[in-house]
Amino acid sequence: MTSRRAFLSRALLVAAAGGGLFLVRDRLPWPPQEVRFANGRATPWLPVRDGSGLIEIEAVIRGRALSAVIDSGAEFTAIDRQTAEALGLPRPVAAPLIVYGVSGGPTMAHTVRLDLELPGLTAPGLRAAALDLAQVAQLAGREFRLLIGRDLLRRVVLEADLPARRTRLVAPEAFRVPYDAHSLPVTWRRGAPLASVRIGDAGSVEALIDTGSSNVLAVSEDAALRLGLLRADAQVREGRSVSLGGLGLNRVVTVARIGVGPLALRDVDVFIFRPGAGAPAPDGLLGAGLFRRHRMALDLPGDRLHLSPPGVILAPTPG
Repeated sequence: MTSRRAFLSRALLVAAAGGGLFLVRDRLPWPPQEVRFANGRATPWLPVRDGSGLIEIEAVIRGRALSAVIDSGAEFTAIDRQTAEALGLPRPVAAPLIVYGVSGGPTMAHTVRLDLELPGLTAPGLRAAALDLAQVAQLAGREFRLLIGRDLLRRVVLEADLPARRTRLVAPEAFRVPYDAHSLPVTWRRGAPLASVRIGDAGSVEALIDTGSSNVLAVSEDAALRLGLLRADAQVREGRSVSLGGLGLNRVVTVARIGVGPLALRDVDVFIFRPGAGAPAPDGLLGAGLFRRHRMALDLPGDRLHLSPPGVILAPTPG
């Protein structure tokens, strides 16, 4: 099982390839992102590429089609640095980003501006971090060159039907909650959307809702120690993760039961990560492994996460 994770600095923004942190030394003026729907309501259902376990779709920038991962763990959108150069994307005058990998020291990055196009949607003037995503994608066996982050997701509702490998984005005013959905509150801490996850009888963690992480749940080493997941008699295995720093090692334990709202999952592999030095990681990452089992609507504007059983038809947007 591969968990993509990268810690990128900017005041506590968790981001990039499966859970990380964008922290910028000087806080930049990132204005609210404009989003335009062709029909004023929603995109059509977009096919999700098979094989990655993530919400991977096709986007277009300057006429070039790029594979993109919709990553709610990323505070801001990111594009591969070499791809940005090849497209000739303009660089605004701004302080550089400081990027932390899960293991290893910090690296520097810069920002570019781009016009993002999806079927039925445009996001003009989107500011994105230019990162070495090609290396991360290669290690993960994928071809994505773009991460679509919360700068866009905070303006829309993300519906994902991963059992049917499709997704769409909906205008908040056009979204209707599925009649049989389990609706969970989303809380915010330093710009990160969190949901409460119960770990057996040990307690709970406030986990970042991270569609860019391929696992059901990952927890920090500190949280794992607090919850007793690393006690002497625990069956701890080795796992691998992909980050901006390259291929790394994690620990994995199987938890008999975790709970998310009224949902209970049994025999869940929980990854345990050690954040890089200087990267203030969340206690946990609630990833796309959970969403692969349900139909999901992530309503960040409404502070709600809605989960429906697979095979259920989501409520249509008004026509």
